[in-house]
This record gives sequence, structure tokens and C-alpha cells, in this order.
Amino acid sequence: MVKYRITSMLVISDGQALLQAVFPAYNGEQAWLEQSEITVTFASPQTPADLGPLVKVELISNDPQ
Repeated sequence: MVKYRITSMLVISDGQALLQAVFPAYNGEQAWLEQSEITVTFASPQTPADLGPLVKVELISNDPQ
């Protein structure tokens, strides 16, 4: 499983919309939403979209199970 953390300088009000913007292939995969952070898990590596300096995406786990 491949896990990513999305952090934002702004409060995330619509996590689903942000996930779709960062990962266009997002299709209901497991995700956890906090006030300014989303953690999402995919079965395979994804290429995140660059949404500029207010949104940071980082790979936090790449466990090939």
C-alpha cells in the first residue's frame, strides 16, 4: 500500500474535492481527514498534481504488500 499525506496552509473544508484535485485517479480509497491534513492510501503509486505552495503532498509509506 502507498500512503500519502496532503497538508494545506488553509483549513480543508471539502476533503473529497481536494483529493480529486491532487489525485485525479482517486476513487473512494481509504482516507483520513483532519483540519489541515489528509492521509490517503492507494494500492499503487500515484502522481500528485502540483497545486502550488499552499498544498504539500508527501509520500509517507510505500509498503508493497
